[in-house]
Amino acid sequence: MRPMPHPIACLLLLAGLLAAAGCGKDDRLDPPPIAPALQAELETWLAEHGRPPADYVMGLFADHDVVLLGEQHRFRHDALLVQALIPRLRAAGVNVLATEFARREDQALIDSLVTAPAWHEDLGREIVFRQFMAWGFREYVDILKAAWRANRDRPAGAPPLRVLGVNNSFDFSHFRTEADREDPAVWQRVMGGQTEVDWAVPVLAAVERGEKVLAHCGIHHAFTGFRQPRVAGGAFKGFGELRFGNHLREALGDRAVTVYLHAPWNTAAGYDAVHVHPADGRLDAFMLARDGGPFAVGFDTAPSPLGDLPIANAVYMHGHEPFTMAAFCDGWIYIEPVGDSEPVAYIADWINAGNLESARATAMNPRWRDLSVEQMNAGCLSYLDDHERFYGRLR
Repeated sequence: MRPMPHPIACLLLLAGLLAAAGCGKDDRLDPPPIAPALQAELETWLAEHGRPPADYVMGLFADHDVVLLGEQHRFRHDALLVQALIPRLRAAGVNVLATEFARREDQALIDSLVTAPAWHEDLGREIVFRQFMAWGFREYVDILKAAWRANRDRPAGAPPLRVLGVNNSFDFSHFRTEADREDPAVWQRVMGGQTEVDWAVPVLAAVERGEKVLAHCGIHHAFTGFRQPRVAGGAFKGFGELRFGNHLREALGDRAVTVYLHAPWNTAAGYDAVHVHPADGRLDAFMLARDGGPFAVGFDTAPSPLGDLPIANAVYMHGHEPFTMAAFCDGWIYIEPVGDSEPVAYIADWINAGNLESARATAMNPRWRDLSVEQMNAGCLSYLDDHERFYGRLR
């Protein structure tokens, strides 16, 4: 069976497939209208049960050992939420942050960074670079800086916040041609026998020691009770391999939960299809129609008025009919309409003379092997063009 590609691989493969929307803020697509009765019910329910996003996440630790925040990547407000949560973790009895955006192999470097007397910007960048050389985004490096600051400001005698890098170490030098990226045998060499069960090992060890863990990763890694479908040509091709959160749910049961950070979904046509408002747009429609305008909120999906409503158009519906919000995740965080969201910021000198050779060697795209510093930075920066290409058509 062909392995499910790393989500970064998916993003690179998608780049260039979708035509730019070319629309301004005034002609972006609205979600389908929401029924007035559901609008009123949701207004009342969220007023009673919804909580500000950071408060909502912190409250989950009263009943859970691991809370996984699943993002669709590169939305600035998601990374800022994680930064805002970090100084509050200790008060909720949480002393571990697990992150996709650093590798297990680099744990000693991570420990040295977040417990150092002073912030070392170059080391923070190096840790993120080693995870994926093109991930040169300010807000992700600043998550590490927020952890360092929390440790600097911790009470005397209190243990430091631990940041666990959970990602595998990929060897993309095996990609020598474009065809290699479609070859399962080459993918196996790239992955070196590692799977997402390896991600779960340090987190489960922390839980075994009595720790609680906030995990930040892409949503496809964060699934706990939900199984990710494989889809080709709009058809269900079975379920993919177990993801990070699936392994945690197997070991911990409902003590591990998934919280989705609101972002667009691909349509039922597949992972390379256009994006639409998630969950048939009901939450977006509610927020855009309410008298007070949109507001940031976190809530449990199952008891909500949206939780058990069938969803008709999502790549995730395959193999899960009827597909619902409650089946997809345990909690949901809405920060702002997609049309108002901003991408993360690229660090201008992310690729430089000091790391150019390493960037060339570890780039996933074999066409990047001989690029200059300027070309490398332009290639990395193009990821932010995708933010508009993929999501810019939506209000």
